[in-house]
Amino acid sequence: MQFTEYLRRQTVLVEVAGIPVRADLRWFFVVGVMSAITAASVNPLVQNLAGSIALGIGTTLVFFASIFVHEFAHAVAARLEKLDVLEIILHPFGGLTRFKHPPQTPRAEFRIAIAGPAASFILTLFFVGLMTLAKSGGLDILWLVFFLLALSNFLLAVFNLFPGYPLDGGRVLRAYLWKNGKDLTEATILTGRCGKLIAGGLIVIGLLFIVLYGEFFAFFAGFWAVLAGLFLYDSARTIIQDIEKSGAVRVDDVMLLPRSIDPDETVQNIIDNFLPMQRQIVFPVAREKQLYGMLLLDDLKRAGRSNWRGTLVRDVMRAVTTEHFVETGSAAVEANALAVANGCGAVAVIDSEGKLVGFILAV
Repeated sequence: MQFTEYLRRQTVLVEVAGIPVRADLRWFFVVGVMSAITAASVNPLVQNLAGSIALGIGTTLVFFASIFVHEFAHAVAARLEKLDVLEIILHPFGGLTRFKHPPQTPRAEFRIAIAGPAASFILTLFFVGLMTLAKSGGLDILWLVFFLLALSNFLLAVFNLFPGYPLDGGRVLRAYLWKNGKDLTEATILTGRCGKLIAGGLIVIGLLFIVLYGEFFAFFAGFWAVLAGLFLYDSARTIIQDIEKSGAVRVDDVMLLPRSIDPDETVQNIIDNFLPMQRQIVFPVAREKQLYGMLLLDDLKRAGRSNWRGTLVRDVMRAVTTEHFVETGSAAVEANALAVANGCGAVAVIDSEGKLVGFILAV
């Protein structure tokens, strides 16, 4: 168990546009294996061991650079949708771009998801162009290298478009279901199940290759398909389990006691006597547990220091809307999603009588 955890320990390879790119020890092992296989493939043409190894390592690194471009396209699309990108992780079977919060609209989900396969298709055309140049120049070795890279990027794009979560195609399908009225949680579970089916198909196909074909490359392709299928199945299963577990947690279990502010307090009084004892940046505005709105520190700053004494909280608060509260008994995951989307970073919790009883900060 400790050895497994050791293999999963990540290191930062590089930082691009403020985004750390990480990989674990399993990734380095896969780079070595793929380099060796590629070197063996080109050696009959190169007829030089050192040259074949150099080409094998270079081709493999360019392939994983292509995977990085695929993931970086997700990151660029996410930033265009105003999402914070935490990191890009390269793993043995591809990559993963992690965001601080998930996309908040089907449109954003679709645009971010489709950006990766689009980048891989563009890279395929780029390497096909290099193949053509190498062919016209009689450079058979480089033609083979560019062919392998073009084929790899094409397969990467096609594989990622399979409609199973967490593949990009699964995210596209989830965006479609979400846009057409499905609950986001339900859509994620449905596409996750599709991901498990696709993973099962990969495992079966890989086993058939191993059993029916005795050649080394067929065995390797089958073995790789089985590993990729197991990885995808485990990812889809984990996502479904996490959603089902989070759906069972209610706001009543995680809400904070509300530190509310009276709407008729002056801004100056709040700044002098209330805020120094608090660590939050957003507060519910209420009187006798009746919710009036939400007050953000940024809104206080915009009021202007010279106006603080004559300005009331009700003048700068954000008037309450349905996006600012949930009822007791609501799922915590839904409350968190609402807190992320409403621009406040928090939601109030009210009881059946409409009284303020709790507060949820976005995580």
